[in-house]
Amino acid sequence: MPEIPYIGEIKAIQIQRIHEQILNALQRAIEQEESQCNFEEWCEEAQLPGIKSRFKPIKNLKEAAKEKSEAKSLFKKVEKKEETASKFQKNNYELSKKDLILLRDSISEKDSIEDILEKVLSFYSDYFLADEALDFLILTTSLDLKEKVVKAKERLNERYEREIKAGRNIKVESQEYSRLGLGTPVNLRNLYRDITGNPRTTLVLFFELSKIFSYENLKNVCKFLLHSLGADLKSKGPSIPRVELIKWIGDIKSLQAILGLYLFFKSRDPLIISLFQKNHINIPENINFESLAKQFINLVTLRYVSSDSIIPIARNLGISHEILAQIIIFSQMRDATRHTSMKLYKSSKHRQELLEALNESLEELEEKLEEEEE
Repeated sequence: MPEIPYIGEIKAIQIQRIHEQILNALQRAIEQEESQCNFEEWCEEAQLPGIKSRFKPIKNLKEAAKEKSEAKSLFKKVEKKEETASKFQKNNYELSKKDLILLRDSISEKDSIEDILEKVLSFYSDYFLADEALDFLILTTSLDLKEKVVKAKERLNERYEREIKAGRNIKVESQEYSRLGLGTPVNLRNLYRDITGNPRTTLVLFFELSKIFSYENLKNVCKFLLHSLGADLKSKGPSIPRVELIKWIGDIKSLQAILGLYLFFKSRDPLIISLFQKNHINIPENINFESLAKQFINLVTLRYVSSDSIIPIARNLGISHEILAQIIIFSQMRDATRHTSMKLYKSSKHRQELLEALNESLEELEEKLEEEEE
């Protein structure tokens, strides 16, 4: 029976053609995104046997292909988000990849511009970091949401332009000096913004800083401020007018002159301790080179200086009942007037008045001591 194989081959060819037609139909359906109804009509017009019965599996294949495409698209978005977050973290370690991704996931299409700003600032209270985080969001959003993020960035810059510029200009300095133990980069940038945005005299600034930092750290704080002012001055867009930055550089140099007082009184520490011990006088706990420098600065800030201005110092240091102790301390302060920068005084006359007031006080104390000995 030689006909049977021949008939079988014909059927195989027919079936193969039918499958090819089915696959071609599916491909066109996916590319053109035709509806199920149109596809069924096409099958009826083609009058291909078995097509209608096979339509359900084909639909499933179409949906599976669509799901696969969506999954692939989602994977690419996640991959791009993580890759972009890694780049931002590499450029600025304060923007951690983890936090950036959490921030991105918290933003949705329904958020308003203010909602977006609020969420960003809840992650980054530093306006400079918030501005950079918004740059990240711009790169990882699309369509309407991206438009809102762009407007949120514009609004942030309208409100906090100076703070953002300052943060950007001194990013390197704040991170570098943070490693020296002065505080976080955010705190150092806030310190810089506060100082440059709220002018005060050098002495007032000194007192404020001395309450926050120790003597050793104050030296580095001055260096941080000088380097930051220089970086801000050289930037394309300084946070405040360049004239003001130049003035601040002069003020910080005066601040360094004040620190010279610390060096002076620190160098006199061994002598003071030796004189107290030699005369069998107990040294009060609040007498040290830092407290002596601060008391001396108090004298310098006075508009008019007289011997009466010296008396409160003895009381503040806890030596008002010890004449010899006062002589020892005021002698060091008299010497300090000769070893301090002129930047501390209003004029040479002001410096001379302070020296005369200390000499007059010492003479009075020596007279009292002689009377007691008699």
